[in-house]
Amino acid sequence: MNLQDIGSRIYYLRTEVLNLPQRDFAQRMGIAQSHISKVEKGMSLPGCYFMAGLYKSYQININWLLSGEGELHIHP
Repeated sequence: MNLQDIGSRIYYLRTEVLNLPQRDFAQRMGIAQSHISKVEKGMSLPGCYFMAGLYKSYQININWLLSGEGELHIHP
């Protein structure tokens, strides 16, 4: 698990898939913008609430987020 890779995937998700500015993404996730910034820069690991929020709000595959393997979205 590489922090830089995870940060890059979150950045990709936020900018290319969701098309949200960092401030809006942080607000929707209920997380401080500074934490989003640190995660995207590979300086911090997203916590369980962050990952649970991605899954619940956007059906993001946590395996994809952490490893880059599998599909980006979980399709029920």
